[in-house]
Amino acid sequence: MRTHLDLLKNEYSRRVGSNPHYSLRSFARDLEVPPSWLSDFLNSKKGMSLPTAKKICMKLGLSPSETGIFLLNVRAHHSRRKEDRQTAKTELKAYQVTETFKMRPADFFEIGSWYHQAILELTELEDFDHTESGAARRLGLPLTAAKKAIESLKEAGLLKTENGRMKASFTETESPLDTPSLGMRIYQEQILKKAILSLNEQSLDEREIMSVTFAFDAKRIAQAKKVLRRFQKQFTDEFYSVSDEKNSVYQFSFQLFRLDKPEGEVL
Repeated sequence: MRTHLDLLKNEYSRRVGSNPHYSLRSFARDLEVPPSWLSDFLNSKKGMSLPTAKKICMKLGLSPSETGIFLLNVRAHHSRRKEDRQTAKTELKAYQVTETFKMRPADFFEIGSWYHQAILELTELEDFDHTESGAARRLGLPLTAAKKAIESLKEAGLLKTENGRMKASFTETESPLDTPSLGMRIYQEQILKKAILSLNEQSLDEREIMSVTFAFDAKRIAQAKKVLRRFQKQFTDEFYSVSDEKNSVYQFSFQLFRLDKPEGEVL
């Protein structure tokens, strides 16, 4: 789970990325904290008080849930009482299984290729060596592409390195639904191409690809989407767990689309 320190570092990096002239002094001004304290805090030289934490949450516009996690992190790391630090750490565990990074349509142009998500999943494998060359080898990528992807994931706050091991900053990534996006269409095209490749490169024991063609009332498409999305969650809940041992990265996807044209559009 991202800590309060991770959040501030990532937010500062994001702002610098949007405005190269944005400085640490500018960040301190926007948060209404002393620049010297902010510098020391970001370099893990000073702690943070709860009043300061509450003000920062307000200045960053964090949601109630995000604020709660931020304040718990501050208590867990900086409270003077050992009992309070332990209580906060215990409460934080309740959030660890649900923390989600919500992809925006614009994110797909920076971290939306099929291998960005695959690299995040590689970090959970027992036999992954946590190197750029290892990621390139496992995913069949040029080393330069793997290096750039890892760098982009770190800049976006999705990936970090701890004690020589890469680690995803979130337990899951969520994409926007029913939102037109060129980046997302490109991503889905990549996934479909990978599925086609698997037909020839993987044995039947390694994959499952099936389809069914049926007559359908198009007015029920919204209902059908709900059923498919519910099944997707049930499937991942059944076969994915943070604590499970893992030795491979799989892609689960499905498509529901129209084969015929409406009567008025038939040529």
